[in-house]
Amino acid sequence: MIKKIIFKIILMSKKLPQYKDIKNLEAISKKDGSGIRYEDLIGTWKFNSVWKKGSEEIDNISSSILQVLSAKLELKRNNSPNNSFDFRIKNSISFGILSIIFHGQASLKGTRPLLPFFFENLIINIANFTLVNKPLKKPEEKQMPFFSLIAISKENNWMCARGRGGGLAIWIKS
Repeated sequence: MIKKIIFKIILMSKKLPQYKDIKNLEAISKKDGSGIRYEDLIGTWKFNSVWKKGSEEIDNISSSILQVLSAKLELKRNNSPNNSFDFRIKNSISFGILSIIFHGQASLKGTRPLLPFFFENLIINIANFTLVNKPLKKPEEKQMPFFSLIAISKENNWMCARGRGGGLAIWIKS
């Protein structure tokens, strides 16, 4: 237990974790939970990098494309009193005046925890003009995408998680 705490302290002092660091944090998270709380997630998270499922190397092509497209994940409090979902979620990319935005809802479950989510609508804008505003069907609960939240560094403003498809990602809080 003390060894795990020392590892977390050393890692949190780094700017961004490397693959092996994330795997160690993931093992700790699976066993003891990540300690990530609702309040830790509120805000705008700018995409930084991704590893494909089974790869120990950053996927430079996907990471570069998503960085150029300013990929962001935003989580806000869901103030609807009759809603079982904790967050309003917004996932977006933009390139110049073009933006593609998915709006939906997410919740925090378990000690690891999981962040299952779904998107309610897709919006495509050029500047301030909306080209598409399409409602999306909510998937069955077992089919919902999710992030398995591994760790957050409040000091260095990063978060890492594994997606439903098995890839790993790091975001930077802005």
